[in-house]
Amino acid sequence: MKNKWKIAFWIQALIFFFLVLFLLYNIIDQAVSITYMREGYKDTESDLMQISKAIEGKLYKSDMDSLINRNPYYDGGDLELNRIIITFTKEGLVDSITTKW
Repeated sequence: MKNKWKIAFWIQALIFFFLVLFLLYNIIDQAVSITYMREGYKDTESDLMQISKAIEGKLYKSDMDSLINRNPYYDGGDLELNRIIITFTKEGLVDSITTKW
């Protein structure tokens, strides 16, 4: 009878050990993925800021007609594209480009 308990204990201990290793691997994998994703967002945000500084006040709404016409949610005010919001002045110049995360 004692032999069965010893076998059951070691089987359960091995299952627990491999389960803990598997869970640790998943946590580390998620942490690495989130870190790379965060770096990608930082790079995208930096690129967007450089582009917005280059075109703010220089580009008219009429220059973006093809982009505006493809966007079904454009209501005549700000232009929203996925996570980017382009605001215009009353004269039609690009006022600012911001992101919404």
